[in-house]
This record gives sequence, structure tokens and C-alpha cells, in this order.
Amino acid sequence: MKSKRMLVLFALVLTTVIALSACGNNADPTAVVQPVPAAADFSNGSIVAEGRIVPRDSANLFFMSGGMVDEVLVIEGDSVMKGDVLVRLGERDSFEANVAAAQAEATSAQQVLDDLNRTASLAYNQAVQNEIATEKAYYAALIAWDDFDQDQYDNDLDQAKADIADAKTELEDAQKEYNKYASLDKDNADRKRTKTDLDNAQAKYDDALSAESDIENEYRQLKSDLDLAQANLDEAKRTRQNREDGADKDQLALAGTRLDSANARVRSAQAALDNLNLIAPYDGIVAKVDVSSGEEVNSGQVVMVVADTSEWYIETTDLTENEIVDIQENMEVIVVPDALPQLELRGTVASIADYFVEKAGDITYRVRVKLVDTDPRLKWGMTTETRFSEPSK
Repeated sequence: MKSKRMLVLFALVLTTVIALSACGNNADPTAVVQPVPAAADFSNGSIVAEGRIVPRDSANLFFMSGGMVDEVLVIEGDSVMKGDVLVRLGERDSFEANVAAAQAEATSAQQVLDDLNRTASLAYNQAVQNEIATEKAYYAALIAWDDFDQDQYDNDLDQAKADIADAKTELEDAQKEYNKYASLDKDNADRKRTKTDLDNAQAKYDDALSAESDIENEYRQLKSDLDLAQANLDEAKRTRQNREDGADKDQLALAGTRLDSANARVRSAQAALDNLNLIAPYDGIVAKVDVSSGEEVNSGQVVMVVADTSEWYIETTDLTENEIVDIQENMEVIVVPDALPQLELRGTVASIADYFVEKAGDITYRVRVKLVDTDPRLKWGMTTETRFSEPSK
């Protein structure tokens, strides 16, 4: 590349010397020489860069997960359309089963949601009826509670506790009396008499405890009935309110969450199945095939290269920091392929990288040139000489 630049500079110097000699031979010593504005001139271009021909876009294709290749559907040079399947992996049964199961769950979840919306009016009217019924039950429990005689309850409970105390004393006395004869023969008259008295005292004590429990349970039952009726009424009102504008909001939210989760599983299962297919990312040609049927491939292993050759570009990293300041986007250039030295192709600067690349000690920048002209003999990777026009000063 340095030799090319030296040749260009030599040509510029030689041209300048010849021009000065001609002016010296024919110049009018009294004439004033007017400077001529510099125009873009590719023949005397001051910047020349080496580059390579690249397609508009290219992609190294690989599978997200490994497996056995079942089919390779294209060969090198084939034209493909975006979305075309290029290679298929085998062993798909489990993936297809996962998709089917996920779709079944999504269908079921959707049905539940649809049923909620379809029966919203019916559910609302049922909620109204339930609220009416629970309200009646609440007022019945409230009346029973209001009819409860607290004073009588307290008196009855006090009497029951007194009866328990008396029965307990009698039981303890009976136990002491029986203990005097407990070691005697079972047929002993005193032992049999005291044992009968003990059993009767125990029964009286148990009856006293049961009577106290009945009194307390009556109170607890009435209070529980009222609390339960109140809770049922509150819930019935909430349910009716939730259904005033359609299906129950809580049930809708739950059904919606279930459906979202099911759809997410469908997408995940479908993505796993789709990953068994290698898909063309855009229209283009198959530039390279590096896999065959029956071959085991790994995740991330490049198996194919696809390129969009609808347009050709030149990429170069040969422009230094001193040169890049004179390069602008949309600037016209002339490109000469090294393999076709007689061919001159027009192009324009498409992009200039902001980030630098250090190359052989020089700070260089990547420039991408779009070819306006093309030729069927151009191939990806061919080296070129790109001539940037002399910028106007």
C-alpha cells in the first residue's frame, strides 16, 4: 500500500513539474496568474486505501442447542428467502409433545376466561340472590342474639359452677370413704356400698360439668351463629360488588394470570422446537455450508454462512487519522479491484467508524463504501484499491 501511495505522490509531483515548465515557456511576464479552485479529481486523488469487497450483510448461523442433523435443505450458492428453513435437527418428538401440552393448557385457560365473561350476568344475579339469603340468615342470628338473656345466663352459669363445686366435694369425700375399704374383698358389704357411693358421686360430678358446658355452648353457639352470618353477608356483598361490572374481578385476574402463564409456556416450548430449525435471517445466498446430514453439532457451532449480496460494499481499515479528516460520508470514490485492474467502479462513502483501530503503530478508522457500479465478476473478499477524490481546499 505504501508503494501505491508513493506512485500517486510521484505522479502528482511529475504533473506539477510539467505544468510549471509549460507555463514557464509560454508565460507572459506581465500577466497575473489567477489560482484555479481545486475540484474533485480521481486521477489525482491524494488518498488511496486498500480494502476488501463485502456483501451488504452476512451472518454466521448456528443452533442454540446441540443435536443430530436430520436434513440439510440447501447447498452453497442457493438463493434463500427470509424465514426459509436451511437445516433441521432431528429428535423432535419430545419438543413437539411439550408444545402440544402447553397449547392444551393455554386452550383450557382461555376457556375458563371465556366462561367467566360469558356467564358474567348469570353469576351476578346468583350473587344478588346469595346476598339476599345471607342477609336473612344474618338478621335471624341477630334476633336470636338479641333475645339471649345475659342475666339469666350469668345466673345459670354461676349455679352450674356451684353445683360442680358441691359435686366435686362429694366426690372427694366418697373417694376417701371408699379408700378405707378398697383393699377388702370385692364381696365385702362396706366395700360394695362405698364403691356405689363413689360411682354415684362421680356421675353427679360429670353431670354438673356437662350442665356447665351446655350453658356455655349455648352462648358460644349464638355468638358463633351471629359472627358467621355477618362474615357470610360481608362476603356475599363483596362478591356481588365484584360482579356488578362483569365477571368477578378476582376470578378474572386469576384466570388472566393462568392464561398468561400458559401462553408463556407455549412460546417457550415453541421456541425450543423452532430452535431445531436453522432459519435464513434475510434474503440472500448461501455462501458456505459446513454441516451434513447425520452429523452431531454443538450449541454455538457455526454450520452455515448466509450473505445478502444485493449490494456490494468495500471495507477498509487503511485510513489513518491524518487521512480520515478529509473523508466525508457520501463522498464519491473510485474502486479498482486488484484482480481486475482495468475495471473502475464508482462508489460513495456509506459510513465512517467513530472508534479507532491500531494497525502497525498507526491509528486507523474503518470506512465502509457502497458500490454504485457492480460487475458479475466481483467476489466476496477480493482486495481493492479505493481512490478518494482530492478534497476541495
